[in-house]
Amino acid sequence: MTYPAIELRGVVRSYPGEPPIQALAGVDITIDSGEIVAIVGPSGSGKSTLLNVMGTLDRATEGSVLIDGIDTRSLSERQLCGLRATKLGFVFQSFHLLESSRIIDNVANGLIYQGIDHRERNRRALQALDHVGLGDRANTKPPKLSGGQRQRVAIARAIVSEPSLILADEPTGNLDTRTSDDVLALLADLNERIGATIAIITHDSEVAARAPRCIHVRDGLIYQPTAQGSAIS
Repeated sequence: MTYPAIELRGVVRSYPGEPPIQALAGVDITIDSGEIVAIVGPSGSGKSTLLNVMGTLDRATEGSVLIDGIDTRSLSERQLCGLRATKLGFVFQSFHLLESSRIIDNVANGLIYQGIDHRERNRRALQALDHVGLGDRANTKPPKLSGGQRQRVAIARAIVSEPSLILADEPTGNLDTRTSDDVLALLADLNERIGATIAIITHDSEVAARAPRCIHVRDGLIYQPTAQGSAIS
């Protein structure tokens, strides 16, 4: 049986306060395997909270999050760590690279949690770097890379474990227009070549318009997915 890459059912996320702050107010989302989806909305709309809940970095207050058919509500923190290591890849706006380590080590380190030996980790990391066009820079350290190259390393790190879902949080936010276009083209190419399911969190309507499907977030509510670009005002 084939399951969606991720499915959210009635997800609520509240934070303590007087009154409690409700960042997500009953979210239903289904992203099928192999899709590219943009999740777009202004600052404060709930996008970051949604990313954290989708990526199991934060637990929903109510509702359920299913990844490849696995209901994450019943998983322990250790089991969630294992799920993230095998099913999910993250790409963040700020790259989060270790500046003193070679880029092959930055990519390979994510496989340590899977108990993979050093030689195999390096082989997979080099393969991932080849996918993003940086195989010849494997021994380079991040300070010698441009912003676009750093984001490519972050994408290689996200795909090295062959996850079913890549969550990209403002992946072009720190990049110029040309480099942003290159990064988006790379994500689309990875989707086509290796079948990666990709959800791009963004506040940029131009980035959202590049995705085949767009979901609009506002005030913790999710509007119905629409045709490309039509959800962007």
